[in-house]
Amino acid sequence: MIFYTNILLESLYFKLLKALIFSLCMVTVQSISGYAQPSFVFQPSKGTVDLKPHFKILEDTINQFTDIEFLQKADRFELIKDFKPKGSTSVFWLITRFSSAEKAEASIHFKHLSYADLYFMADTPGAKPIHRQAGAFRPIENITDGDSRFDFSIKIDQNVPYIILIKSHHTKKYLPVFDFYLSERFTFLETKYKSELNDLWPQGASALLFLYIFLRWITTRHRPFIWLMLFVASFNLYGIALNRYLIDWFFPSMPHIGWLLPQHFLHFGLLGLYLLLLDSWDVKHKNIKLYQWGKALVCGLMLLTITVFISNYCFSNFELAGKITISFLLFLLVYSIVMLFKVWNKLSKQELYLAYGLILFFGVIIIGSLSVLIFQEMSYNIIPNLAKGISICIAFLFLMGLNGRLRQNELDNTNYLKELNTLQQHQNEILEESVKERTNELSQRNAHIETLMNEVNHRVKNNLQMLYSLNSLRLGGKEESEAGNILRDNISRIKAMMLVNENLQLSEDDQQLILKPFVNSIIDHSKRIFEAEKPVDIKVDIPEELTLDSKLALPLGLIVSELLVNSYKHAFRNVNAPKISIALNRSANSWKIVYSDNGNGLPKNVVPSFGTSLIQDLSRQINGKMQVLSDEGLTYIFTITSK
Repeated sequence: MIFYTNILLESLYFKLLKALIFSLCMVTVQSISGYAQPSFVFQPSKGTVDLKPHFKILEDTINQFTDIEFLQKADRFELIKDFKPKGSTSVFWLITRFSSAEKAEASIHFKHLSYADLYFMADTPGAKPIHRQAGAFRPIENITDGDSRFDFSIKIDQNVPYIILIKSHHTKKYLPVFDFYLSERFTFLETKYKSELNDLWPQGASALLFLYIFLRWITTRHRPFIWLMLFVASFNLYGIALNRYLIDWFFPSMPHIGWLLPQHFLHFGLLGLYLLLLDSWDVKHKNIKLYQWGKALVCGLMLLTITVFISNYCFSNFELAGKITISFLLFLLVYSIVMLFKVWNKLSKQELYLAYGLILFFGVIIIGSLSVLIFQEMSYNIIPNLAKGISICIAFLFLMGLNGRLRQNELDNTNYLKELNTLQQHQNEILEESVKERTNELSQRNAHIETLMNEVNHRVKNNLQMLYSLNSLRLGGKEESEAGNILRDNISRIKAMMLVNENLQLSEDDQQLILKPFVNSIIDHSKRIFEAEKPVDIKVDIPEELTLDSKLALPLGLIVSELLVNSYKHAFRNVNAPKISIALNRSANSWKIVYSDNGNGLPKNVVPSFGTSLIQDLSRQINGKMQVLSDEGLTYIFTITSK
């Protein structure tokens, strides 16, 4: 308990002591400031005042003093025009006094410092200083409402003397630029909004240009448009980042991250430019060594952006990163000059627009690099808008070149198509003539073949007719003999062959034979050849539309003929009403033929005749299976499987 009591007493003691010291310091400051005259009189209605000529400066190399201590050292401040800094990253204290001719709201604004702390107070007894924070690297949470990253808002009364004390700390390794200005608040905001509005025009134009290039790429799928999009987008983002909009939009709490991006956008813009030139000019085929150097520089750009990132992020040395970038730009400039010299005579009229854009671009790069080397960070006041405006002009030149090249390609393609159509037409005429000649040859050959086929068919018909007639003549005197039966059998077989030949010639399709008329013809002929004691009732069950392949016609005709011959010769002895039934139908994969008579059937121990053997052989020939039933007559069942 005693321990905690001692700590509490010590805390109260130090607070009282600090308050006493502050009061003494304020008395000292007031005594010092009471004898000082204001450096200038601010007249709000007459415009902005540049504070730099009115500042006195003091350098704090180790950042160890407070604002109160520096107010006590007011006599040690020196005029800024005579001041030479010892280091670029020191803390610099700036002080000035002024009074206002009018009561007004005013702004103290600047452009480049990493950190800036304002201590503003009336130079009167009892006045308390107002502390505000701002700066490029200052998180938004540390900035007072009403202020911004680069300006302070203050209220001033008429004819009251004021002290402005500014703690300036710049960490980018550039020499700090003390470009502080004092202006009436409304005038400052009006100028600021006009400046932002002026920034929007090139940004909007770049966005529309990017959209147009994107649509051109969608419609043409021409790869150089991708590199042009990269070029336009990167330089537009480069200008936006330098104007700090990117930081305010996306990195308000981590502005140091946002300030790493501008140089990388520049590098990606250069990458898009050189990929566009290498691809669009087809440097690979025009000069292979130049193309290899170009690939090396593209790889160098990637190495450059890594080096710059390390320099900025790890060491916060933005000045060194800028010098490295400018040095690499010299290599790009030399390469570009050599490339233009090597390929200029090989460029088409449309490709020259890309060359003009490259020349304009490097003119801007040279001017920008020199301004950075001479004016350092001050040059970034004009570079953003210059980069966006010039990039739009260059992109238009590139677009003219790419669109012109595409147009020329379309014209060339049209001419090629015309020539191709003419050649194709000529080729078609030659082909048609060749087809006509070939057709005539084939027609003549077909006519000759048809004549030969007709002649063959005619001779076959005549030969069959001759055989039929000869057998018929021999039959006249041998009706009751065994030879007569043989002749009748042969006549039936020959007639079956003749019927196949006749029906195929009459058919529209010489590969298919209409089955029912063919079978009826065989039946009619058999009736005429064989004289039965009693009329035979023959029933035929065959669908009208059923057709038969010509390969099966002759075997089937001979089978039917042999079955009829056997029935007439052997089946109907002692049969009062002889009947024969022929049924034929077809399923998906097979034929079924059923032949039956109501005769005497097969006798026992019958010796197979020539006709029976012929039926079996013909059945096997057409891939068929034969089944014989001798029940109330004789029945033959043939099942023929389709191949």
